[in-house]
Amino acid sequence: MAFKPTWRQTVGDPSSYANIDEVVVKHMSLDWNIDFTVHEVRGSVELRMEVLSDTRKIVLDSRDLTIHDVTVDGTAALFTEGDDSDVFGTPITIFPPEPLTAGAIIYVKISYKTSPDCSALAWLPPAQTEGKTHPYLFSQCQAIHARSLVPCMDAPSVRATYDAKVSVPKELRALMSAILHTTEEVGDYCVSTFDQPVAIASNLLAIVVGNLERRDISHRVAIWSEPVVVDDAASDFSNTEKFVKACEELVGPYEWTRYDIVCLPGSFPLGGMENPCLTFASPTLLTGDKSLTDVICHEVAHSWTGNLVSPKTWEDFYMNEGFTMFLQRKVMAKLYGEEHFDFDAILGLDSLKKYMKAKGEDHPYTKLRPVLDGVDPDDAYSVVPYEKGFNFVCYLESLVGKAAFQEWMYDYIQTFRRQAITSEDMLGHYITYFTTEGRNVDFSGVDFRAWLDEPGMPPGLITFESKLLDDSEALAKKWRLIAAGEGDKASAAALDIQGWTSLQICCFLNRVDYPLPVDVLTQMDKHYKFNSSANSEVLCLWLVLCIRNKWSGHEDVLKMFLKRVGRMRFVRPLYTELKKTVFDTAVAIFQENRDRYHSVCAKMVAKDIGLDSEFRKS
Repeated sequence: MAFKPTWRQTVGDPSSYANIDEVVVKHMSLDWNIDFTVHEVRGSVELRMEVLSDTRKIVLDSRDLTIHDVTVDGTAALFTEGDDSDVFGTPITIFPPEPLTAGAIIYVKISYKTSPDCSALAWLPPAQTEGKTHPYLFSQCQAIHARSLVPCMDAPSVRATYDAKVSVPKELRALMSAILHTTEEVGDYCVSTFDQPVAIASNLLAIVVGNLERRDISHRVAIWSEPVVVDDAASDFSNTEKFVKACEELVGPYEWTRYDIVCLPGSFPLGGMENPCLTFASPTLLTGDKSLTDVICHEVAHSWTGNLVSPKTWEDFYMNEGFTMFLQRKVMAKLYGEEHFDFDAILGLDSLKKYMKAKGEDHPYTKLRPVLDGVDPDDAYSVVPYEKGFNFVCYLESLVGKAAFQEWMYDYIQTFRRQAITSEDMLGHYITYFTTEGRNVDFSGVDFRAWLDEPGMPPGLITFESKLLDDSEALAKKWRLIAAGEGDKASAAALDIQGWTSLQICCFLNRVDYPLPVDVLTQMDKHYKFNSSANSEVLCLWLVLCIRNKWSGHEDVLKMFLKRVGRMRFVRPLYTELKKTVFDTAVAIFQENRDRYHSVCAKMVAKDIGLDSEFRKS
């Protein structure tokens, strides 16, 4: 008999108003006009919905939307808008002309427009693009921002297919998280149609509009970006097809037809976003040497872990990110050597320990599966679902062995493909798989609950070892001795890091303890040229070190970096360090740049540095 853990039950969704237990969206048809003059998306959405139980209402999520009219099966329907919440937006309750009967299929059409303050969208003037000649638009719906772009059931348990018709100014091009079918000029507009035949959660709905060109990498991979960037992006992301093939060998066929990437302007708040058929990528990944393409590998891995198999609620977000970190590191090890897996895992564990120390190990957000009742999922976002989640997956692997776990993971993906599941579903499958058909693994002493629901560092951490770590630690020790007046400055030279990977350099910077005297930082930069590094991971860690030690030699570089980059992985720790040392400077730089950042980034930075809500991006 299959065993299923039952210590926690999921009822509804703490992040959604939608009555998903009574009716559910199965398909969306979007008809949008993108208006750059007033920063609005205008048009309609038709929702094909399945009625699960008898009901007299349909409840959808929304935020800052203007609803013009609603029809149900072609007949006008009454609707009300509930009380507004800063976190969850506004529920829209629709009252069909006739009661809904279980098993029925209905069509709900809503005409509406978005607000210029739509939290899912970033409207960029030409000056904030690379080409400086055309405006730009991109979306970021994860976690719960799709409701500001379209009235929907904004819950990851609701997976729907969609099609779309999008009209944009004729000099621009629209792309979506779907397969592009047709593009034609109609008067002053370029009209494109799209289809996404695989059901997705609302957080994966995505659109980008700009002056975009395409470079093909393979029969199913293309790179899109502005003309002045696209060739660099195509060069740096040229290994994408290798990543897709490696994932297919580990977890099964790629089911999304195309894997395109669009390299966005610098204000994009993430390193990458795994929108199906069209990954969004930050230009901070462009280094000229492909040294940061592990992020692209991560987004490719999401095509299976996170997109094909999804969590039912944001409380199980680690099922997206922990499994994806695991698959990413397996692929990178497969392609570039086993050493990569352990070394990257060590750096990930470093970042987890730093977060735990800063947040406090008893903080509820340090739980692998935090309780999000009344909580904005953005507020709980951290390294925890990535690295604590990764360590949990490694722990599961250690219980059964690598070869057996790889076979299970393949079966797990194929069993739950195109479904939204819970931790209980995943662990139930895992335990059943390894306790039947002669496998007979004994899990009686395993405390899964502690991993999932206890705060702080996880129990049963796996030990990772890497020779690459030795060189980084040795160099860090040499500089600590120099800083203490016990080492020889003359022994330092550019040759120290010649041939190093960016991971090794990041490891070194993570392990150089402060305080470091100003003259030591000056000497370090003289040899290693960190201030002019093209690698954003290296530059960010270096700038954090400079801020902590109050070295003025970094200030111009820091201001320029915070002006051109809106990726939260970088700007949040930099502003946090500035707050500790020069609060007024942190506020001044943020006020100067906050309108350049995506609204999610601006909101989180404002919280990080303790500013009132008036400083949120408006």
